Amino acid sequence: MPPFSAPFLVPDTRDSSFKSLVKTDLSLTVMESQLSLERDLYEALLVQSVLGHAQEGHKAFFQGGVRYPSATITDIIEAADLDVEKIKGTRQRLIDEVFSWAELAQGDTTNRLLLEGRPLLGIGFFQNIEVDPWFVLKGLALAGCMDNYGWRMKTFERFGGRTREGEPFEIGGGETYLLEPEVLQDRLQENPLYIEQLGLHEHTEADLVQLQSTLTTDSSPNAEVVYVRRKAGPGTSDDTAMIMGGVMTQQEGEKQARSTVLGLLIGDGLDTYDKCVLHPVTGGYDEMLALQLREKLPDLVSDEEIMQLIYSAAKGNGNYVVSSSHKRLIQIMQGADPLQTTIEHHLKFLEQGDYPRFRIGFERMASEEFYEEVRKRITAYQESAF
Repeated sequence: MPPFSAPFLVPDTRDSSFKSLVKTDLSLTVMESQLSLERDLYEALLVQSVLGHAQEGHKAFFQGGVRYPSATITDIIEAADLDVEKIKGTRQRLIDEVFSWAELAQGDTTNRLLLEGRPLLGIGFFQNIEVDPWFVLKGLALAGCMDNYGWRMKTFERFGGRTREGEPFEIGGGETYLLEPEVLQDRLQENPLYIEQLGLHEHTEADLVQLQSTLTTDSSPNAEVVYVRRKAGPGTSDDTAMIMGGVMTQQEGEKQARSTVLGLLIGDGLDTYDKCVLHPVTGGYDEMLALQLREKLPDLVSDEEIMQLIYSAAKGNGNYVVSSSHKRLIQIMQGADPLQTTIEHHLKFLEQGDYPRFRIGFERMASEEFYEEVRKRITAYQESAF
Protein backbone atom coordinates (compact mmCIF):
# COMPACT_ATOMS: atom_id res chain seq x y z
CA MET A 1 0.00 0.00 0.00
CA PRO A 2 1.49 3.40 -0.96
CA PRO A 3 2.15 5.71 1.96
CA PHE A 4 -0.31 8.42 2.94
CA SER A 5 0.45 11.59 0.97
CA ALA A 6 0.64 13.86 4.03
CA PRO A 7 3.59 16.17 4.60
CA PHE A 8 6.50 14.23 6.05
CA LEU A 9 8.66 15.29 8.97
CA VAL A 10 11.91 14.03 10.44
CA PRO A 11 11.31 12.49 13.88
CA ASP A 12 12.85 14.15 16.91
CA THR A 13 12.25 12.26 20.14
CA ARG A 14 12.55 15.54 22.05
CA ASP A 15 9.92 17.28 19.94
CA SER A 16 6.68 17.71 21.88
CA SER A 17 4.47 17.28 18.81
CA PHE A 18 6.10 13.98 17.83
CA LYS A 19 6.03 12.74 21.42
CA SER A 20 2.35 13.64 21.76
CA LEU A 21 1.39 11.83 18.56
CA VAL A 22 3.38 8.73 19.56
CA LYS A 23 1.88 8.59 23.05
CA THR A 24 -1.65 9.16 21.74
CA ASP A 25 -1.24 6.51 19.06
CA LEU A 26 0.24 3.96 21.47
CA SER A 27 -2.51 4.58 24.01
CA LEU A 28 -5.22 4.15 21.35
CA THR A 29 -3.56 1.04 19.93
CA VAL A 30 -3.24 -0.61 23.35
CA MET A 31 -6.82 0.29 24.24
CA GLU A 32 -8.27 -1.03 20.97
CA SER A 33 -6.22 -4.24 20.85
CA GLN A 34 -7.74 -7.23 22.59
CA LEU A 35 -4.99 -9.80 22.12
CA SER A 36 -4.39 -13.36 23.25
CA LEU A 37 -1.18 -12.08 24.79
CA GLU A 38 0.20 -11.65 28.29
CA ARG A 39 -0.74 -8.11 29.28
CA ASP A 40 2.79 -7.07 30.21
CA LEU A 41 3.86 -7.73 26.59
CA TYR A 42 1.39 -5.38 24.91
CA GLU A 43 3.70 -2.37 24.67
CA ALA A 44 6.68 -4.49 23.61
CA LEU A 45 4.66 -5.67 20.60
CA LEU A 46 2.54 -2.62 19.85
CA VAL A 47 5.36 -0.08 19.56
CA GLN A 48 5.89 -1.78 16.20
CA SER A 49 2.32 -1.00 15.18
CA VAL A 50 2.85 2.62 16.18
CA LEU A 51 5.98 2.69 14.01
CA GLY A 52 3.90 1.63 11.01
CA HIS A 53 1.31 4.30 11.80
CA ALA A 54 4.04 6.96 12.04
CA GLN A 55 5.74 5.95 8.80
CA GLU A 56 2.52 5.63 6.80
CA GLY A 57 0.53 8.48 8.40
CA HIS A 58 -2.19 6.33 9.96
CA LYS A 59 -4.30 6.55 13.12
CA ALA A 60 -3.19 9.44 15.38
CA PHE A 61 -0.69 10.56 12.74
CA PHE A 62 -3.51 10.74 10.17
CA GLN A 63 -5.42 12.99 12.55
CA GLY A 64 -2.28 15.06 12.95
CA GLY A 65 -1.90 15.30 9.18
CA VAL A 66 1.73 14.22 9.14
CA ARG A 67 3.91 11.16 8.74
CA TYR A 68 7.46 10.27 9.74
CA PRO A 69 8.84 7.90 7.06
CA SER A 70 12.32 7.86 8.61
CA ALA A 71 11.14 6.89 12.10
CA THR A 72 12.63 3.78 13.74
CA ILE A 73 11.24 1.60 16.51
CA THR A 74 13.85 3.12 18.82
CA ASP A 75 12.44 6.57 18.03
CA ILE A 76 8.96 5.37 18.94
CA ILE A 77 10.06 3.79 22.23
CA GLU A 78 12.01 6.89 23.27
CA ALA A 79 9.22 9.28 22.28
CA ALA A 80 6.77 7.20 24.34
CA ASP A 81 9.11 7.62 27.35
CA LEU A 82 9.60 3.86 27.58
CA ASP A 83 12.85 2.09 28.43
CA VAL A 84 14.55 1.11 25.16
CA GLU A 85 16.80 -1.52 26.76
CA LYS A 86 13.87 -3.05 28.64
CA ILE A 87 11.72 -3.31 25.49
CA LYS A 88 14.60 -4.77 23.50
CA GLY A 89 15.34 -7.19 26.31
CA THR A 90 11.74 -8.37 26.48
CA ARG A 91 11.60 -8.98 22.75
CA GLN A 92 14.99 -10.74 22.81
CA ARG A 93 13.80 -13.01 25.63
CA LEU A 94 10.74 -14.07 23.63
CA ILE A 95 12.96 -15.00 20.68
CA ASP A 96 15.50 -16.80 22.84
CA GLU A 97 12.71 -18.86 24.43
CA VAL A 98 11.60 -20.09 21.00
CA PHE A 99 15.16 -21.21 20.21
CA SER A 100 15.35 -22.97 23.59
CA TRP A 101 12.01 -24.67 22.96
CA ALA A 102 13.19 -25.79 19.52
CA GLU A 103 16.13 -27.57 21.17
CA LEU A 104 13.72 -29.42 23.46
CA ALA A 105 11.44 -30.26 20.54
CA GLN A 106 14.33 -31.76 18.58
CA GLY A 107 14.86 -34.10 21.51
CA ASP A 108 11.13 -34.89 21.50
CA THR A 109 10.93 -33.90 25.17
CA THR A 110 7.91 -31.59 24.95
CA ASN A 111 4.44 -31.67 23.45
CA ARG A 112 3.34 -28.25 24.71
CA LEU A 113 4.09 -24.76 23.43
CA LEU A 114 5.41 -23.85 26.87
CA LEU A 115 8.82 -23.13 28.33
CA GLU A 116 9.04 -23.30 32.10
CA GLY A 117 5.28 -22.93 32.23
CA ARG A 118 5.13 -19.79 30.05
CA PRO A 119 3.52 -19.93 26.60
CA LEU A 120 5.88 -19.19 23.71
CA LEU A 121 5.74 -15.54 22.65
CA GLY A 122 3.30 -14.97 25.54
CA ILE A 123 0.39 -16.16 23.37
CA GLY A 124 -2.41 -17.01 25.78
CA PHE A 125 -4.28 -19.71 23.87
CA PHE A 126 -1.07 -21.77 23.64
CA GLN A 127 -1.49 -22.63 27.31
CA ASN A 128 -3.71 -25.66 26.82
CA ILE A 129 -2.71 -26.91 23.35
CA GLU A 130 -1.01 -30.26 22.81
CA VAL A 131 1.22 -30.41 19.73
CA ASP A 132 3.39 -32.71 17.70
CA PRO A 133 6.82 -31.07 18.13
CA TRP A 134 8.16 -32.34 14.79
CA PHE A 135 5.42 -30.53 12.90
CA VAL A 136 5.82 -27.33 14.92
CA LEU A 137 9.47 -27.41 13.86
CA LYS A 138 8.31 -28.02 10.30
CA GLY A 139 6.15 -24.89 10.48
CA LEU A 140 9.06 -22.90 11.90
CA ALA A 141 11.31 -24.02 9.04
CA LEU A 142 8.67 -23.18 6.44
CA ALA A 143 8.08 -19.75 7.98
CA GLY A 144 11.76 -18.85 7.89
CA CYS A 145 12.12 -19.88 4.24
CA MET A 146 8.86 -18.37 2.99
CA ASP A 147 9.98 -14.75 3.31
CA ASN A 148 13.49 -15.43 2.05
CA TYR A 149 14.20 -13.57 -1.18
CA GLY A 150 16.23 -16.42 -2.64
CA TRP A 151 13.47 -18.95 -2.07
CA ARG A 152 10.91 -16.64 -3.65
CA MET A 153 13.01 -16.35 -6.77
CA LYS A 154 13.52 -20.13 -6.86
CA THR A 155 9.74 -20.50 -6.63
CA PHE A 156 9.28 -18.12 -9.55
CA GLU A 157 11.62 -20.24 -11.66
CA ARG A 158 10.13 -23.54 -10.43
CA PHE A 159 6.69 -22.59 -11.75
CA GLY A 160 7.90 -20.98 -14.95
CA GLY A 161 6.83 -17.49 -13.97
CA ARG A 162 3.16 -18.46 -14.39
CA THR A 163 0.20 -18.44 -12.03
CA ARG A 164 -2.01 -21.48 -11.66
CA GLU A 165 -4.25 -19.98 -14.39
CA GLY A 166 -1.29 -19.53 -16.73
CA GLU A 167 -1.05 -15.77 -16.29
CA PRO A 168 2.26 -13.96 -15.60
CA PHE A 169 3.28 -14.65 -12.01
CA GLU A 170 4.54 -11.71 -9.97
CA ILE A 171 6.25 -11.99 -6.62
CA GLY A 172 8.40 -9.42 -4.88
CA GLY A 173 10.72 -9.60 -1.94
CA GLY A 174 13.70 -8.24 -0.11
CA GLU A 175 16.15 -8.70 2.74
CA THR A 176 16.79 -7.16 6.14
CA TYR A 177 20.12 -5.59 6.99
CA LEU A 178 21.65 -3.72 9.92
CA LEU A 179 22.79 -0.11 10.05
CA GLU A 180 24.54 1.66 12.91
CA PRO A 181 22.49 4.64 14.20
CA GLU A 182 25.24 7.12 13.33
CA VAL A 183 25.46 5.85 9.74
CA LEU A 184 21.68 5.84 9.42
CA GLN A 185 21.45 9.42 10.70
CA ASP A 186 24.05 10.53 8.16
CA ARG A 187 22.01 8.95 5.37
CA LEU A 188 18.80 10.54 6.68
CA GLN A 189 20.40 13.97 6.76
CA GLU A 190 21.23 13.54 3.10
CA ASN A 191 17.82 12.06 2.27
CA PRO A 192 14.94 12.09 4.80
CA LEU A 193 13.18 9.39 2.75
CA TYR A 194 16.15 7.00 2.87
CA ILE A 195 14.47 4.24 4.93
CA GLU A 196 11.29 4.42 2.89
CA GLN A 197 13.15 4.28 -0.41
CA LEU A 198 15.21 1.27 0.71
CA GLY A 199 11.95 -0.62 1.15
CA LEU A 200 10.11 0.65 -1.92
CA HIS A 201 12.71 0.66 -4.71
CA GLU A 202 14.38 -2.37 -6.27
CA HIS A 203 18.03 -2.85 -5.36
CA THR A 204 20.37 -4.80 -7.63
CA GLU A 205 23.46 -6.76 -6.66
CA ALA A 206 25.50 -3.69 -7.62
CA ASP A 207 23.38 -1.56 -5.29
CA LEU A 208 24.02 -4.03 -2.47
CA VAL A 209 27.77 -3.84 -3.05
CA GLN A 210 27.54 -0.08 -2.56
CA LEU A 211 25.44 -0.58 0.57
CA GLN A 212 27.99 -2.96 2.09
CA SER A 213 30.13 -0.06 3.26
CA THR A 214 27.28 1.19 5.44
CA LEU A 215 26.19 -2.16 6.90
CA THR A 216 27.31 -3.29 10.33
CA THR A 217 27.99 -6.65 11.93
CA ASP A 218 25.41 -8.93 13.55
CA SER A 219 26.89 -8.32 16.99
CA SER A 220 26.13 -4.60 17.16
CA PRO A 221 23.46 -4.07 19.87
CA ASN A 222 22.48 -0.57 18.73
CA ALA A 223 22.00 -1.37 15.06
CA GLU A 224 18.71 -0.51 13.40
CA VAL A 225 17.07 -3.15 11.21
CA VAL A 226 16.19 -1.89 7.73
CA TYR A 227 14.37 -3.62 4.90
CA VAL A 228 15.98 -3.51 1.45
CA ARG A 229 13.69 -4.41 -1.44
CA ARG A 230 15.29 -6.62 -4.06
CA LYS A 231 12.33 -7.04 -6.39
CA ALA A 232 9.13 -5.07 -6.77
CA GLY A 233 5.84 -6.92 -6.65
CA PRO A 234 3.35 -8.42 -4.24
CA GLY A 235 4.64 -10.73 -1.52
CA THR A 236 2.94 -13.61 0.24
CA SER A 237 -0.09 -13.75 2.52
CA ASP A 238 0.86 -14.97 5.99
CA ASP A 239 -2.77 -15.93 6.68
CA THR A 240 -2.94 -18.03 3.52
CA ALA A 241 0.48 -19.58 4.15
CA MET A 242 -0.56 -20.74 7.61
CA ILE A 243 -3.68 -22.42 6.29
CA MET A 244 -1.83 -23.95 3.35
CA GLY A 245 0.89 -25.24 5.68
CA GLY A 246 -1.86 -27.09 7.51
CA VAL A 247 -3.32 -28.39 4.26
CA MET A 248 0.09 -29.72 3.22
CA THR A 249 0.35 -31.81 6.40
CA GLN A 250 -3.31 -32.77 6.90
CA GLN A 251 -2.71 -36.31 5.69
CA GLU A 252 -0.51 -36.82 8.77
CA GLY A 253 -3.38 -36.06 11.15
CA GLU A 254 -5.28 -33.17 12.68
CA LYS A 255 -2.75 -32.56 15.47
CA GLN A 256 0.08 -32.56 12.95
CA ALA A 257 -1.64 -30.06 10.66
CA ARG A 258 -2.52 -27.81 13.60
CA SER A 259 1.06 -28.03 14.85
CA THR A 260 2.39 -26.93 11.45
CA VAL A 261 0.07 -23.91 11.46
CA LEU A 262 1.19 -22.92 14.95
CA GLY A 263 4.84 -23.34 13.96
CA LEU A 264 4.25 -20.92 11.10
CA LEU A 265 2.60 -18.51 13.53
CA ILE A 266 5.57 -18.66 15.89
CA GLY A 267 7.94 -18.09 12.97
CA ASP A 268 5.90 -15.02 12.05
CA GLY A 269 6.32 -13.84 15.64
CA LEU A 270 10.10 -14.19 15.39
CA ASP A 271 9.99 -12.13 12.19
CA THR A 272 8.07 -9.46 14.09
CA TYR A 273 9.97 -9.20 17.35
CA ASP A 274 13.45 -9.42 15.78
CA LYS A 275 13.13 -5.90 14.35
CA CYS A 276 14.09 -4.44 17.74
CA VAL A 277 16.20 -6.61 20.05
CA LEU A 278 19.42 -6.58 22.05
CA HIS A 279 21.24 -8.71 19.46
CA PRO A 280 19.81 -8.05 15.96
CA VAL A 281 20.92 -10.31 13.11
CA THR A 282 21.02 -9.82 9.36
CA GLY A 283 18.17 -11.71 7.71
CA GLY A 284 16.26 -12.09 10.97
CA TYR A 285 15.90 -14.79 13.58
CA ASP A 286 13.16 -16.60 11.65
CA GLU A 287 15.58 -17.29 8.79
CA MET A 288 18.37 -18.16 11.22
CA LEU A 289 16.24 -20.77 12.99
CA ALA A 290 14.98 -22.22 9.70
CA LEU A 291 18.56 -22.63 8.47
CA GLN A 292 19.62 -24.31 11.71
CA LEU A 293 16.65 -26.69 11.65
CA ARG A 294 17.20 -27.70 8.03
CA GLU A 295 20.87 -28.38 8.72
CA LYS A 296 20.17 -30.49 11.82
CA LEU A 297 17.02 -32.17 10.47
CA PRO A 298 17.45 -32.62 6.70
CA ASP A 299 14.19 -34.59 6.42
CA LEU A 300 12.12 -31.88 8.12
CA VAL A 301 11.16 -29.81 5.07
CA SER A 302 11.90 -30.43 1.40
CA ASP A 303 12.76 -27.78 -1.16
CA GLU A 304 9.56 -28.66 -3.01
CA GLU A 305 7.42 -28.08 0.08
CA ILE A 306 8.95 -24.63 0.56
CA MET A 307 8.25 -23.65 -3.03
CA GLN A 308 4.74 -25.10 -3.01
CA LEU A 309 3.93 -23.07 0.11
CA ILE A 310 5.29 -19.83 -1.36
CA TYR A 311 3.44 -20.45 -4.63
CA SER A 312 0.14 -21.21 -2.90
CA ALA A 313 0.40 -18.19 -0.58
CA ALA A 314 1.63 -15.64 -3.14
CA LYS A 315 -0.69 -12.64 -3.36
CA GLY A 316 -0.07 -12.48 -7.11
CA ASN A 317 -1.22 -16.04 -7.78
CA GLY A 318 -4.98 -15.57 -8.03
CA ASN A 319 -7.37 -13.10 -6.48
CA TYR A 320 -5.88 -10.88 -3.81
CA VAL A 321 -5.58 -12.27 -0.28
CA VAL A 322 -4.79 -10.19 2.78
CA SER A 323 -1.73 -10.68 4.99
CA SER A 324 -2.25 -10.00 8.69
CA SER A 325 0.43 -8.67 10.99
CA HIS A 326 1.40 -10.81 13.98
CA LYS A 327 -0.67 -8.50 16.14
CA ARG A 328 -3.76 -9.07 14.03
CA LEU A 329 -3.22 -12.83 13.90
CA ILE A 330 -3.41 -13.05 17.70
CA GLN A 331 -6.13 -10.40 18.00
CA ILE A 332 -9.54 -11.50 19.28
CA MET A 333 -11.97 -10.53 16.54
CA GLN A 334 -14.90 -8.57 17.88
CA GLY A 335 -18.23 -9.43 16.26
CA ALA A 336 -17.13 -12.91 15.23
CA ASP A 337 -18.86 -15.93 16.70
CA PRO A 338 -17.11 -17.42 18.60
CA LEU A 339 -14.89 -14.66 20.00
CA GLN A 340 -11.49 -16.00 19.03
CA THR A 341 -8.26 -14.83 17.47
CA THR A 342 -7.80 -14.62 13.71
CA ILE A 343 -5.43 -17.61 13.74
CA GLU A 344 -7.98 -19.72 15.66
CA HIS A 345 -10.58 -18.90 13.01
CA HIS A 346 -8.06 -20.00 10.36
CA LEU A 347 -7.63 -23.29 12.25
CA LYS A 348 -11.39 -23.78 12.38
CA PHE A 349 -11.58 -23.24 8.63
CA LEU A 350 -8.76 -25.72 8.07
CA GLU A 351 -10.29 -28.40 10.29
CA GLN A 352 -14.01 -27.90 9.70
CA GLY A 353 -14.29 -25.82 6.53
CA ASP A 354 -16.37 -23.32 8.50
CA TYR A 355 -15.84 -19.69 9.44
CA PRO A 356 -17.78 -16.75 10.93
CA ARG A 357 -18.25 -13.36 9.33
CA PHE A 358 -15.52 -10.93 10.37
CA ARG A 359 -12.89 -8.66 8.86
CA ILE A 360 -9.30 -9.80 8.32
CA GLY A 361 -6.11 -7.75 8.41
CA PHE A 362 -5.43 -4.04 8.10
CA GLU A 363 -7.45 -3.92 4.86
CA ARG A 364 -10.40 -5.46 6.73
CA MET A 365 -11.04 -8.05 4.02
CA ALA A 366 -14.38 -9.85 4.40
CA SER A 367 -13.86 -13.38 5.70
CA GLU A 368 -16.22 -14.73 3.02
CA GLU A 369 -14.04 -13.30 0.27
CA PHE A 370 -10.80 -14.42 1.88
CA TYR A 371 -11.77 -18.01 2.65
CA GLU A 372 -13.41 -18.59 -0.74
CA GLU A 373 -10.18 -17.60 -2.47
CA VAL A 374 -8.22 -19.84 -0.11
CA ARG A 375 -10.56 -22.73 -1.02
CA LYS A 376 -9.58 -22.24 -4.66
CA ARG A 377 -5.91 -22.34 -3.73
CA ILE A 378 -6.41 -25.50 -1.69
CA THR A 379 -8.16 -27.15 -4.63
CA ALA A 380 -5.38 -26.10 -7.02
CA TYR A 381 -2.75 -27.50 -4.66
CA GLN A 382 -4.59 -30.79 -4.20
CA GLU A 383 -5.04 -31.20 -7.94
CA SER A 384 -1.39 -30.51 -8.68
CA ALA A 385 1.07 -33.28 -9.42
CA PHE A 386 2.89 -32.71 -6.10
